[in-house]
Amino acid sequence: MSENGISGINRREFLAMVAAAEGAFILGFWVPPRANAQTAPRAVWYEESATPEINAWIVISPDDTVTIRIAQSELGQGVWTSNAMMVCEELQCDWTKVRPQYASANRDARERAPEWTLKVMGKGATDPKGGGEPGFGNRDRTGVGGIPDSLYRRMRTNAASSVKDGRYYLQLAGAEARERLLLAAAELWSVPVAELTAKDSIITHAPSGRTTTYGQIAGRAARTPHPNPETITIKSPDQWTLMGTERKNLDVPAKVTGSTIYGIDVRVPGMKWAAVKACPVYGGTVKSYKFDAIRQLPGVRSAVQFPIPDPALTRGRIFSGGVAVIADTWYQARTALDRMPIEWEIPPEHAAFSTANMREALVASLDRPGRVRVNQGNVDDAFARAAKVVEATYSTPYLPRARMEPGNATVLVTDNRVDIWIGDQSPQETRFSAAKITGIAEENVYLNLCHLGGGFGRNGNGPQAEQALMIANAHRGTPIHLLWTREEDFIGTTYRAMGMARLKAGLDAEGWPIALEVRTAMQEDGFGPESSFDVASRYHVPNYRFSNHTTKFHVPVGTRRGIGQAAHEFYRESFMNELAHAAGMDPYRYRRELIARTSLPYKDDMIRALDLAAEMSGWGKALPRGTARVIALEERGAETNRMATISAMVHTVSVSREGKVRLERVDVAHDTGFSLVNPLSVKKQIEGQIVWFYNDAMHQANTIKDGHIVENNFNAFKLSRIDENPPDINIRFFKTGHWLLGMGHDRATSVQSAIGDAIFQITGKRFRDLPFGGHDLSWT
Repeated sequence: MSENGISGINRREFLAMVAAAEGAFILGFWVPPRANAQTAPRAVWYEESATPEINAWIVISPDDTVTIRIAQSELGQGVWTSNAMMVCEELQCDWTKVRPQYASANRDARERAPEWTLKVMGKGATDPKGGGEPGFGNRDRTGVGGIPDSLYRRMRTNAASSVKDGRYYLQLAGAEARERLLLAAAELWSVPVAELTAKDSIITHAPSGRTTTYGQIAGRAARTPHPNPETITIKSPDQWTLMGTERKNLDVPAKVTGSTIYGIDVRVPGMKWAAVKACPVYGGTVKSYKFDAIRQLPGVRSAVQFPIPDPALTRGRIFSGGVAVIADTWYQARTALDRMPIEWEIPPEHAAFSTANMREALVASLDRPGRVRVNQGNVDDAFARAAKVVEATYSTPYLPRARMEPGNATVLVTDNRVDIWIGDQSPQETRFSAAKITGIAEENVYLNLCHLGGGFGRNGNGPQAEQALMIANAHRGTPIHLLWTREEDFIGTTYRAMGMARLKAGLDAEGWPIALEVRTAMQEDGFGPESSFDVASRYHVPNYRFSNHTTKFHVPVGTRRGIGQAAHEFYRESFMNELAHAAGMDPYRYRRELIARTSLPYKDDMIRALDLAAEMSGWGKALPRGTARVIALEERGAETNRMATISAMVHTVSVSREGKVRLERVDVAHDTGFSLVNPLSVKKQIEGQIVWFYNDAMHQANTIKDGHIVENNFNAFKLSRIDENPPDINIRFFKTGHWLLGMGHDRATSVQSAIGDAIFQITGKRFRDLPFGGHDLSWT
């Protein structure tokens, strides 16, 4: 028995029991004799292969199954497929035999990437033959930022960067493996490697007619190093045969059949369950709790108080301390926890916060001098001579992830090893946390990665891993499965920062802006304060000033399907609609002309996006009363000549006399850069984000009362129903001469400004505070 009264097992017994359990699990499925690897039920986490690997990314079995290690986490965005495509484009293998598997965060701690793979080739964002502009940052090996030099490089899944950052080295991995397979065959047959070709996992020697499969030659290739790997090159988009084609997501069949193992599904021998309560006010902790009141309840084993997680492990964010009850089942743990008296110690200054006084603080910050990021021309003089001044203030609320799978992690800590089963968007970071909390070296931390049932920013940027590690560290030798309640999940994750913006424009006699001042406000640690307005205005104005204003709040904030654009494009595009209306001009033509007058490097791409979206939507054609069209520009990176993502959307919106809003149709013109990796996945991303930002526009908001989040479950936090989804979404791609900055977030942000302007066009009411569903939208 361990000191805490829970029976422990040693590592040898544990691994033997897991192996037996997994074997029984797999044998429970019927698999056709010639089943594709993509449909066979398998564990998604890393497994040591019985077959020697070609390189750290690729294992080829004798039956030609190709296992591709994936360093990013799959949460429905398609990375399981797109990453495999980038490797397989160069590998030239049979796509139907491909089986993704998560890369090993443990190996990543112990091994380094080959030196020849560290430098990106080419001339940057506008070179189709190169690797683009990956965000190397400081190559931080803890995984918080940049692309480290460790074996699997960047294992984070965030910032829409899986393709942007990983494409060049994933293509290199596939190319090196292909070259080694060819070298092995050339050595076997004693022929020049130049006489060999590879396609669909078959190597052919045309002069003699001989062939071999990858599976037959893989063992030899694993022992055949490339003599000059630094000479290996990657294909440019005009040479792609797999990338650029539509491929169904490889993770979907297992999800449809229910065989996917999420973190919440993990069961290991000897496991106990932990239910937790953290102080509902961030920065608070446990003052006291009475375990004696529940000690005799069925299944209860122990209770553990845990402190506020070390901010050094949570990117500087302050969460809460709390207490966990450990029991034989989660229901027993949860029931006991609900009955256990807990007294909280809450900082009074945190308890004093409410949505009302936080809004007041943001307004006050806008009135104070802020950090001026752009100051072009003479804004004050231009305002003094303007024929008309237009001013508007917009606001956006705190927003959570509201993921379907609540926070969870299963952890086993022994004296010299940590095993973690978790869905995690930043396994390198979690590995680092495990080492710090347990005192066990990172080289002895093993993460068994699962698919995620939601996340949208380090699996919610919440400390479920840190909490589970602290609890399991207090119960060494016993696997602990921590599972948050839905209420705990709402307070255990970070939020998109509450924000506000004041935009003011001076127009000349013809209605064109001659001065623009943009002031945005959010709390000090909010993400993306520079988004959408920095460097230069996206719409021409000769006198432009942009400043950020901050104040201090206690709510931990982070990325949420974006890093600033979601709120800032709502401000910008809403204000452009107001300016066009004040000028008496068509909003499409108004935008088009103002972009044309700029010197932005990608202005032609932005104009093309507007033109195509307008054409697709039938812009200018009559609509029934109660229906309106609204156009908007969306961009990331358009202010520089580096990587960028550019699109325009036209939203057709109806509002009934009773005030029911319906998004009837969305027409999307979106650039592909030099090429998309998987256009089908990109379409799904766009469609999903249209629904996402419709929710933000109409329904979703979190409020603060007495320092805590009020809406902490779906009975209070509204989600749209399926009948609210637009019945008609049309997407058309157009090619541009740069690599994309990403697709995973900040697309379809214009749903917010579009619905706001459509409400104005139809009802005459102008609302500037999200969500719109809280306003009276009826009209006569």
